[in-house]
Amino acid sequence: MSDIDRKKYRIGAIDAVVLDFYGTVVEESDALLDSIAEKMRRCGARAEREKIASLWWTGFRARCDAAYGAAFRLQREIYPDVFAWMEQETGASGPDPAALAEEVVSFAETSPIFADAVCFVRACPLPYYILSNIDNMQLYKALSLHGLHPKGVFTSEDAREYKPREGIFRKGMQKFGLRPERTLYVGDSLVNDHEGARSAGLLSVWLNRKGDPVPEGAAAVRDLMSLLPLFAGGGEA
Repeated sequence: MSDIDRKKYRIGAIDAVVLDFYGTVVEESDALLDSIAEKMRRCGARAEREKIASLWWTGFRARCDAAYGAAFRLQREIYPDVFAWMEQETGASGPDPAALAEEVVSFAETSPIFADAVCFVRACPLPYYILSNIDNMQLYKALSLHGLHPKGVFTSEDAREYKPREGIFRKGMQKFGLRPERTLYVGDSLVNDHEGARSAGLLSVWLNRKGDPVPEGAAAVRDLMSLLPLFAGGGEA
Protein backbone atom coordinates (compact mmCIF):
# COMPACT_ATOMS: atom_id res chain seq x y z
CA MET A 1 0.00 0.00 0.00
CA SER A 2 1.05 3.60 -0.50
CA ASP A 3 1.71 5.86 2.46
CA ILE A 4 -1.60 7.64 1.81
CA ASP A 5 -3.46 4.33 1.97
CA ARG A 6 -1.65 3.32 5.18
CA LYS A 7 -2.79 6.50 6.87
CA LYS A 8 -6.38 5.94 5.78
CA TYR A 9 -6.77 2.38 7.08
CA ARG A 10 -6.07 2.74 10.79
CA ILE A 11 -5.89 -0.49 12.78
CA GLY A 12 -8.01 0.75 15.63
CA ALA A 13 -10.82 1.70 13.26
CA ILE A 14 -11.33 -1.78 11.78
CA ASP A 15 -13.45 -4.40 13.56
CA ALA A 16 -13.71 -7.04 10.83
CA VAL A 17 -12.71 -7.99 7.31
CA VAL A 18 -15.32 -8.88 4.69
CA LEU A 19 -13.99 -10.77 1.68
CA ASP A 20 -15.33 -11.25 -1.81
CA PHE A 21 -15.01 -14.91 -2.79
CA TYR A 22 -14.43 -15.60 -6.50
CA GLY A 23 -11.18 -14.06 -7.68
CA THR A 24 -10.33 -13.16 -4.08
CA VAL A 25 -10.42 -16.36 -2.00
CA VAL A 26 -10.74 -18.88 -4.83
CA GLU A 27 -9.84 -18.66 -8.49
CA GLU A 28 -12.04 -16.83 -10.98
CA SER A 29 -13.37 -18.72 -14.00
CA ASP A 30 -10.84 -17.45 -16.58
CA ALA A 31 -9.47 -20.89 -17.50
CA LEU A 32 -12.99 -22.31 -17.73
CA LEU A 33 -14.06 -19.50 -20.06
CA ASP A 34 -11.07 -20.21 -22.30
CA SER A 35 -12.20 -23.84 -22.52
CA ILE A 36 -15.80 -22.85 -23.27
CA ALA A 37 -14.61 -20.36 -25.89
CA GLU A 38 -12.67 -23.13 -27.63
CA LYS A 39 -15.77 -25.34 -27.65
CA MET A 40 -17.78 -22.54 -29.22
CA ARG A 41 -15.11 -21.98 -31.86
CA ARG A 42 -15.28 -25.68 -32.75
CA CYS A 43 -19.03 -25.16 -33.15
CA GLY A 44 -18.57 -22.36 -35.66
CA ALA A 45 -18.15 -19.24 -33.51
CA ARG A 46 -16.75 -16.42 -35.64
CA ALA A 47 -14.64 -14.82 -32.92
CA GLU A 48 -11.31 -15.29 -31.22
CA ARG A 49 -11.20 -16.89 -27.78
CA GLU A 50 -10.46 -13.56 -26.09
CA LYS A 51 -13.51 -11.98 -27.74
CA ILE A 52 -15.76 -14.85 -26.69
CA ALA A 53 -14.60 -14.60 -23.09
CA SER A 54 -15.18 -10.84 -23.21
CA LEU A 55 -18.72 -11.45 -24.48
CA TRP A 56 -19.38 -13.67 -21.48
CA TRP A 57 -18.53 -10.91 -19.02
CA THR A 58 -20.48 -8.31 -20.98
CA GLY A 59 -23.62 -10.43 -21.13
CA PHE A 60 -23.36 -11.76 -17.61
CA ARG A 61 -22.82 -8.37 -15.97
CA ALA A 62 -25.68 -6.78 -17.91
CA ARG A 63 -28.09 -9.46 -16.72
CA CYS A 64 -26.89 -9.26 -13.14
CA ASP A 65 -27.28 -5.48 -13.20
CA ALA A 66 -30.91 -5.90 -14.29
CA ALA A 67 -31.69 -8.61 -11.72
CA TYR A 68 -32.83 -7.05 -8.47
CA GLY A 69 -35.97 -6.93 -6.37
CA ALA A 70 -38.91 -8.58 -8.14
CA ALA A 71 -36.74 -9.09 -11.23
CA PHE A 72 -34.01 -10.96 -9.34
CA ARG A 73 -32.72 -14.21 -10.83
CA LEU A 74 -30.19 -16.68 -9.50
CA GLN A 75 -26.90 -16.88 -11.34
CA ARG A 76 -27.57 -20.44 -12.44
CA GLU A 77 -30.74 -19.13 -14.11
CA ILE A 78 -28.78 -16.37 -15.85
CA TYR A 79 -25.98 -18.53 -17.24
CA PRO A 80 -27.98 -20.29 -20.02
CA ASP A 81 -29.34 -16.96 -21.26
CA VAL A 82 -25.83 -15.59 -21.54
CA PHE A 83 -24.56 -18.58 -23.50
CA ALA A 84 -27.56 -18.51 -25.85
CA TRP A 85 -26.89 -14.81 -26.51
CA MET A 86 -23.19 -15.53 -27.08
CA GLU A 87 -24.07 -18.15 -29.68
CA GLN A 88 -26.20 -15.61 -31.52
CA GLU A 89 -23.46 -12.99 -31.35
CA THR A 90 -20.75 -15.31 -32.64
CA GLY A 91 -22.72 -17.49 -35.06
CA ALA A 92 -21.96 -20.66 -33.09
CA SER A 93 -24.31 -23.64 -33.30
CA GLY A 94 -24.02 -25.49 -29.99
CA PRO A 95 -22.93 -26.73 -27.60
CA ASP A 96 -26.09 -26.67 -25.51
CA PRO A 97 -26.28 -23.47 -23.37
CA ALA A 98 -27.72 -25.50 -20.48
CA ALA A 99 -24.74 -27.86 -20.57
CA LEU A 100 -22.30 -24.93 -20.61
CA ALA A 101 -24.17 -23.39 -17.68
CA GLU A 102 -23.70 -26.58 -15.68
CA GLU A 103 -19.96 -26.33 -16.28
CA VAL A 104 -19.98 -22.89 -14.67
CA VAL A 105 -22.03 -24.17 -11.73
CA SER A 106 -19.62 -27.06 -11.22
CA PHE A 107 -16.65 -24.70 -11.35
CA ALA A 108 -18.22 -22.43 -8.73
CA GLU A 109 -18.48 -25.40 -6.38
CA THR A 110 -14.92 -26.65 -6.90
CA SER A 111 -12.80 -23.61 -7.78
CA PRO A 112 -9.23 -23.95 -6.43
CA ILE A 113 -8.33 -21.78 -3.46
CA PHE A 114 -5.50 -19.23 -3.66
CA ALA A 115 -2.48 -20.04 -1.47
CA ASP A 116 -2.41 -16.53 -0.01
CA ALA A 117 -6.09 -16.86 0.96
CA VAL A 118 -5.32 -20.00 2.97
CA CYS A 119 -2.53 -18.19 4.81
CA PHE A 120 -4.58 -15.03 5.30
CA VAL A 121 -7.63 -16.60 6.94
CA ARG A 122 -5.32 -18.49 9.29
CA ALA A 123 -3.24 -15.46 10.24
CA CYS A 124 -5.83 -12.65 10.26
CA PRO A 125 -6.37 -11.49 13.86
CA LEU A 126 -9.78 -10.03 13.00
CA PRO A 127 -12.96 -12.00 12.27
CA TYR A 128 -13.56 -12.50 8.57
CA TYR A 129 -16.82 -12.74 6.65
CA ILE A 130 -17.74 -13.55 3.04
CA LEU A 131 -19.98 -11.36 0.85
CA SER A 132 -20.20 -12.59 -2.73
CA ASN A 133 -22.16 -12.49 -5.98
CA ILE A 134 -23.10 -16.18 -6.11
CA ASP A 135 -25.94 -18.59 -5.40
CA ASN A 136 -25.99 -20.01 -1.88
CA MET A 137 -25.69 -23.66 -2.84
CA GLN A 138 -22.51 -23.15 -4.86
CA LEU A 139 -20.85 -20.98 -2.22
CA TYR A 140 -21.56 -23.30 0.68
CA LYS A 141 -20.26 -26.28 -1.28
CA ALA A 142 -17.04 -24.39 -2.03
CA LEU A 143 -16.63 -23.32 1.60
CA SER A 144 -17.07 -26.92 2.73
CA LEU A 145 -14.63 -28.20 0.11
CA HIS A 146 -11.89 -25.89 1.34
CA GLY A 147 -12.67 -26.18 5.04
CA LEU A 148 -13.40 -22.47 5.42
CA HIS A 149 -15.40 -21.22 8.39
CA PRO A 150 -16.09 -17.48 8.06
CA LYS A 151 -17.95 -15.82 10.91
CA GLY A 152 -20.76 -14.95 8.50
CA VAL A 153 -21.80 -15.37 4.87
CA PHE A 154 -24.01 -13.18 2.68
CA THR A 155 -24.74 -13.60 -1.01
CA SER A 156 -26.55 -12.02 -3.91
CA GLU A 157 -29.22 -14.68 -3.40
CA ASP A 158 -29.73 -13.44 0.17
CA ALA A 159 -29.82 -9.80 -0.94
CA ARG A 160 -31.89 -10.34 -4.10
CA GLU A 161 -29.46 -8.08 -5.93
CA TYR A 162 -25.86 -8.09 -7.14
CA LYS A 163 -22.76 -6.05 -6.51
CA PRO A 164 -21.94 -3.26 -7.17
CA ARG A 165 -25.40 -2.18 -5.98
CA GLU A 166 -25.17 -0.57 -2.55
CA GLY A 167 -28.03 -2.64 -1.19
CA ILE A 168 -26.14 -5.93 -1.06
CA PHE A 169 -23.43 -4.31 1.05
CA ARG A 170 -25.87 -2.55 3.38
CA LYS A 171 -27.95 -5.69 3.87
CA GLY A 172 -24.81 -7.71 4.46
CA MET A 173 -23.57 -5.34 7.15
CA GLN A 174 -26.97 -5.53 8.85
CA LYS A 175 -26.89 -9.32 8.87
CA PHE A 176 -23.33 -9.38 10.18
CA GLY A 177 -24.02 -6.74 12.81
CA LEU A 178 -21.11 -4.65 11.57
CA ARG A 179 -20.74 -0.90 11.20
CA PRO A 180 -19.76 -0.06 7.60
CA GLU A 181 -17.30 2.64 8.65
CA ARG A 182 -15.48 0.11 10.85
CA THR A 183 -15.46 -2.72 8.30
CA LEU A 184 -12.81 -3.40 5.66
CA TYR A 185 -14.06 -4.94 2.41
CA VAL A 186 -11.58 -6.66 0.10
CA GLY A 187 -12.26 -7.91 -3.42
CA ASP A 188 -10.63 -8.35 -6.81
CA SER A 189 -13.10 -6.28 -8.87
CA LEU A 190 -12.40 -2.56 -9.01
CA VAL A 191 -16.05 -1.76 -9.79
CA ASN A 192 -18.06 -4.50 -8.09
CA ASP A 193 -15.95 -4.71 -4.96
CA HIS A 194 -13.83 -1.63 -4.35
CA GLU A 195 -16.18 1.02 -5.70
CA GLY A 196 -19.35 -0.79 -4.67
CA ALA A 197 -18.22 -1.16 -1.06
CA ARG A 198 -17.05 2.45 -0.84
CA SER A 199 -20.39 3.69 -2.16
CA ALA A 200 -22.06 1.83 0.73
CA GLY A 201 -19.79 3.48 3.29
CA LEU A 202 -17.32 0.65 3.90
CA LEU A 203 -13.57 0.95 4.02
CA SER A 204 -12.33 -0.82 0.92
CA VAL A 205 -9.14 -2.23 -0.57
CA TRP A 206 -8.87 -3.50 -4.14
CA LEU A 207 -7.12 -6.87 -4.46
CA ASN A 208 -5.25 -6.11 -7.67
CA ARG A 209 -3.85 -9.56 -8.38
CA LYS A 210 -3.01 -8.78 -12.03
CA GLY A 211 -1.08 -5.58 -11.32
CA ASP A 212 -3.40 -3.36 -13.36
CA PRO A 213 -2.99 0.44 -13.15
CA VAL A 214 -4.45 1.75 -9.89
CA PRO A 215 -6.77 4.75 -10.29
CA GLU A 216 -6.02 7.81 -8.21
CA GLY A 217 -7.62 7.54 -4.78
CA ALA A 218 -7.97 3.76 -4.85
CA ALA A 219 -6.27 1.57 -2.22
CA ALA A 220 -4.76 -1.59 -3.68
CA VAL A 221 -2.67 -4.62 -2.71
CA ARG A 222 -1.30 -7.44 -4.88
CA ASP A 223 -2.18 -10.27 -2.47
CA LEU A 224 -4.15 -10.83 0.72
CA MET A 225 -1.11 -11.30 2.93
CA SER A 226 -0.14 -7.67 2.20
CA LEU A 227 -3.12 -6.65 4.33
CA LEU A 228 -1.77 -8.14 7.55
CA PRO A 229 0.51 -5.17 8.43
CA LEU A 230 -2.68 -3.11 8.77
CA PHE A 231 -3.74 -5.23 11.73
CA ALA A 232 -0.37 -5.49 13.52
CA GLY A 233 0.46 -3.29 16.49
CA GLY A 234 -1.76 -0.55 17.76
CA GLY A 235 -1.26 2.59 15.67
CA GLU A 236 -1.21 3.27 12.00
CA ALA A 237 0.39 0.74 9.69
